[in-house]
Amino acid sequence: MRSRKRETLTADVEQGHFSAALCHLANISYRTGRKLEFDPATEKICGGRASQFDDLAEYRAPFVVPANV
Repeated sequence: MRSRKRETLTADVEQGHFSAALCHLANISYRTGRKLEFDPATEKICGGRASQFDDLAEYRAPFVVPANV
């Protein structure tokens, strides 16, 4: 990535994306204590209410999102 040349990479960029996504999904599941349903075609968490993971967006001071973003 530092050279921005594909031929210097040890793996394809897409493989890195999939590897990181799996780690993020496992971390979300572990931290929420919930089973995730994931649609690999759309790469979105699905199943259940759309707001079932809204509690992940709660921020602690001083890391808050302004009301008018």
